[in-house]
Amino acid sequence: MRTRLRPGEEVAAVVRRHWIVLAGPAALMLFLVGCLAAAFFIRRPGVVPAAGALCAASALWTLWRWLDWRCDLWATTSHRVIDESGVLAVRMVDTPLDTINNVMVEQPFWGRVMGYGTVNIQTAAESGSMTILDVAGPQELRETILDLKERHRENLAARQAAPIAAALRAGAAAGAGAAPGGGAVAAEGAAAAGTRECPYCAETIKARATVCRFCGRSL
Repeated sequence: MRTRLRPGEEVAAVVRRHWIVLAGPAALMLFLVGCLAAAFFIRRPGVVPAAGALCAASALWTLWRWLDWRCDLWATTSHRVIDESGVLAVRMVDTPLDTINNVMVEQPFWGRVMGYGTVNIQTAAESGSMTILDVAGPQELRETILDLKERHRENLAARQAAPIAAALRAGAAAGAGAAPGGGAVAAEGAAAAGTRECPYCAETIKARATVCRFCGRSL
């Protein structure tokens, strides 16, 4: 995978197209190899070079299809679904988990037998949807995406609720300070600082004061 992961991001699954997409090029190459072997028995001028050229071209085409299959992948992480493709020119598309609305799977008869299908990811983003053709294990991929989406939603809700919980704890601590016994603690702190509370106006004055400078009463 060529996409760089973000801090704290973990890869849950990496999938590619089913190997069935390589069956056609591989079968053609094997057929041409057989033709090349048969050309040695025909012993006609030009047949062997022509068969050899076709066999080499088929081998190069099969190699290119394999490289394209190898570079064309989908990765599901704890934050997004990544679509990578391209051998020489790279194409990368990200779909955040919180934008995914639904994940659908379509499997033809042979897809159910051999374990491949089409996965369509419907999103709320501008791109609208992401379609993954002939992917191996489509049902497992769907369950993985939905499970990660639910975990991401729960983690996001927990992060949003954390400031509210902290504010509630701070309020509870302030209320405990104002409860019976809290005033004694405050008075002890004020005495340690060389001040006291006026018994008439409740303002803070110096401990040695004999007249309150706020209400003017004698102490």
